[in-house]
Amino acid sequence: MQTLHHILAGRRVAVIGAGPIGLEAALYAATLGASVRVYERGTIAASVGDWGHIPLFTAFGLNHTVLGRRTLEAAGRSLPDDDAALTGEQWRAAYLLPLAVTPPLEGSILEGSPLVTVGRGELLKGDHIGDGGRSSQPFRLLVRSPAGERYDEADVVLDCSGTYMNPNWLGLGGVPALGEAAARPHIDYHPIDVAGTERGRFVGRRVLLVGGGYSAATTAVALAGLALEDARTEVLWVTRVPREVPITPIEADALPRRAELAAAANLLASDPAGQLTWLAGGGITAIEWLPDADAFEVDLQTAAATKRVTVDRVIANVGYEPDDALYRGLQIHECYASRGPMKLAAALLSATAAAGGDCMKVGGLGPEALANPEPDFFILGAKSYGRNSLFLLGNGHEQVRDVFRLITGDRELDLYAAAGEALLAYPDG
Repeated sequence: MQTLHHILAGRRVAVIGAGPIGLEAALYAATLGASVRVYERGTIAASVGDWGHIPLFTAFGLNHTVLGRRTLEAAGRSLPDDDAALTGEQWRAAYLLPLAVTPPLEGSILEGSPLVTVGRGELLKGDHIGDGGRSSQPFRLLVRSPAGERYDEADVVLDCSGTYMNPNWLGLGGVPALGEAAARPHIDYHPIDVAGTERGRFVGRRVLLVGGGYSAATTAVALAGLALEDARTEVLWVTRVPREVPITPIEADALPRRAELAAAANLLASDPAGQLTWLAGGGITAIEWLPDADAFEVDLQTAAATKRVTVDRVIANVGYEPDDALYRGLQIHECYASRGPMKLAAALLSATAAAGGDCMKVGGLGPEALANPEPDFFILGAKSYGRNSLFLLGNGHEQVRDVFRLITGDRELDLYAAAGEALLAYPDG
């Protein structure tokens, strides 16, 4: 039986990050016969576990691939139904962690081994501008592990490291608020489980929540639930943009759970008698952590004035941005607005406008949008969208398919559509 295991035989593919898209990219490369190494700074899908208490907007059928399902079934694993509504942790346990130990990927994931930076052999960033000469040298990877630092080499590098570990500052204009850098260890920048594992830190407290997206909405609804249990719990929710409701509803939203969350958050914000107070068009200009009081003093700017408030906890659900330290020595063309790769950023801007801001309508942007001036270096997943928050797992899966069309030169290659067991016929050894 003919297999696909010879297409990338002898090619060395380095994948940065063992998150959802990194695992899919590594599986795709291994299925095509490449020698794959996945460099993970922590543990497999650790960021998903961090927000694992949150239900996914999309059903399981949109959060896995045909190739992943076939690989797991061949390993004797059963999967949830396609219409199953899972939390992040349930998805991680049912799909991501089992996928990481299937025969194609087992032994290729290096946990606790952050890839510090990537270079191109002995070339500097300014060598061989636009003449194709950079392809003559392999990538040089500086890897840090418990055993020390070392160099590895690769022919192809896929940066799937995401943005979750690089949250934005909560200060106005993206600039740190005065004192924020010193207070940062005491501020929560992620959608933490305020009603579950972190309940003791928030119940009966005065909480400042900053952010105007779905993560902030999730936190607001959870905090309001705490306030119903304990009336001492107070919530001040600050959003940057002045508008009628915190979360602009998407007309005829195809994702019922997203629509329900927006409606619930907007209802809380409109209730003057509730424990949640919403302030639109506001921002934080200064913040000071008071260790003796276990509290913060915050300067809150509005259109009318700036006032100082004292709060017990601060949650900054203000989004994330890419960390470009990995590839500063490479020829990467970044968008000046989103900080994503320029070709993809331009295509995404146009597609987002046409979709009316609904990520479900953006769709694939094609292989060419993934290409960088640096040959065989690609940024995939949430990091490829930069500061744009419309990334969906389905977009990442399409990117994985498209990037291997570029790598192999086969524009019809699609392991997500191919049928038959030939995909799973791995060579001996």
